[in-house]
Amino acid sequence: MKKKNMVMMATTLIVSSLLTVGCSQPKTSAERNAKHFVYASNDDFDPNFRTQIYDSITLSVPLFEQFWQMGKKDKESGVTPEEAQERVLYLKSDEFLNSIQRTSHFAGKAYKNSKSVSPKWRKAMSEGISATYMDGYEGRD
Repeated sequence: MKKKNMVMMATTLIVSSLLTVGCSQPKTSAERNAKHFVYASNDDFDPNFRTQIYDSITLSVPLFEQFWQMGKKDKESGVTPEEAQERVLYLKSDEFLNSIQRTSHFAGKAYKNSKSVSPKWRKAMSEGISATYMDGYEGRD
């Protein structure tokens, strides 16, 4: 009887772990970096306001995908690693980060954010887009 219970328990653990592993999907570089960016730049301290994390990640993926494609195209066109590092430095620069237009979505309408961005947002964005660019350049998905 005791051995039967142990076998049942072991079988249950094995099946549940296989189901859990089978459901996980590998994410692309753009998805990973978009998720990291959204969590790292989250500034929600207002109890009356809540960011829809999943929606923010979903909306951010196309932006990061552009940088992955840019890195891939640069590699295919023969850009040297030194030139790629120069591009990364530009992507981290204030000039580039200030050129990104931020929008907020509320009640089905998009609004331009004219207020200055926080240092936390700038750091998360520069790290995310530069990492995504290098992933594309180096062929990592």
